[in-house]
Amino acid sequence: MMYHNYSYAQLEAMADELNRKYDEKRLTIPGQADVYDIVDLLGARLAFEYLSPDRTYLGATLFRPGMLYVWPGNPYKPGMMPEQKIFYGGTIIIDRDLNEGCTEQDHFIENFTVIHECFHFANHQASFKDSGHMSRSFTSYGRFQEDKSSAIYKIERQANYSAAAFLMPREATLAAAREYINYRDRRLPFGYDIKPAIKEMGRLFGVNYSPMLFRLQEMNIVDWDFNPYL
Repeated sequence: MMYHNYSYAQLEAMADELNRKYDEKRLTIPGQADVYDIVDLLGARLAFEYLSPDRTYLGATLFRPGMLYVWPGNPYKPGMMPEQKIFYGGTIIIDRDLNEGCTEQDHFIENFTVIHECFHFANHQASFKDSGHMSRSFTSYGRFQEDKSSAIYKIERQANYSAAAFLMPREATLAAAREYINYRDRRLPFGYDIKPAIKEMGRLFGVNYSPMLFRLQEMNIVDWDFNPYL
């Protein structure tokens, strides 16, 4: 599979440009985005299907018309089998069980999944044109291990980084870090003492704890290594 080896700086710039098109204030003012507005902004089609009977797959992007196996429901019941369904090209599919979830965690995972798929739609069509009509789906909490040298692993990393950069813009994240974890331009130790504040920051941006922590660590605001004595 061919792919463009975007740098993190390039992915960040793409995420910022999409925020400018959507709502430029998001670049500096912490807050949530209506992620389905971004699907519309990019001109993608949208569908909700049970992509798996156990949330193994949360989203997919189809770049050209084709068939995709979907399930009749979630959770799995004895005898349940997937069936093929035809989809238009340019369709982002979100797992119906996730979309119907009632918890805050479900909503925040949905936010990240939708934007992940939006960046596949925007940036990776050329990569998938010779390898099938569907992008590799965003999977739940790294349930599958990929060869880190493979093209698909790098493409997924690009979509994850872009989603984080869009949902948690750099300047807005810095502003929130100054307020919530008393960041003062010096990297903070990572311990139990700041975990609750990081979770609250995540709520502010509409993401769960893990992507919020990753963003803070990637921006060199919080240490990568956990100190259990703090």
